[in-house]
Amino acid sequence: MKRKKFLALALAGVITAATLTACTPLEDLYNWFFGGGSSKASHGSEKGLVTRSVDLENKLKTYLELSGTTASDRAKQTLEAVAEGFDPEWLKPNNELNEKAKTALESITKEKLAENEQLWVDVMKWPSPGVTADTIPNRRLYWDKYQYLPPDLGGSYHDCVLMYYGELKRLLKFHNINDAELYVGTFEKDGNKYAAMVIIWKY
Repeated sequence: MKRKKFLALALAGVITAATLTACTPLEDLYNWFFGGGSSKASHGSEKGLVTRSVDLENKLKTYLELSGTTASDRAKQTLEAVAEGFDPEWLKPNNELNEKAKTALESITKEKLAENEQLWVDVMKWPSPGVTADTIPNRRLYWDKYQYLPPDLGGSYHDCVLMYYGELKRLLKFHNINDAELYVGTFEKDGNKYAAMVIIWKY
């Protein structure tokens, strides 16, 4: 008799599991197996969520000859806003940011800066075999400089352009910057993977 009850209970469990698998949304099934909570928090490809890449960060630090940087909350939040608003049409055929990207990025970056700070952003489809140590100095990225001016001279203003990595490297060296805010990572959009970076510093 006990054996019959055990088999009946086991069969009921199999039927319940099969019903859940066939009819329950994946997130609810996840919660059923693991006792509640959301699976979204573990999805690195969720829209607007950037996965930090220390490896890419270190390579960029080496190229820019930066001995010290901080992966600040401000830099991270800026890059997540960039990823959330990203449109593949921001990129030229050569995988470089275009004027449409510049216009869109202005609305994201202007509120992030204090006077006499500048912010640089780059996004590229990843992996990008065309981007090497030899080609990167001539690659253009987005640059927002918030220049202080007294009110009688017109007041402070943002100067937003597409500028070369070579110029970024030169300016960092010229101003002796070694405490920049830097955040580098990857995100996914429409099934494609992209690498992105933001660097912020005061001059």
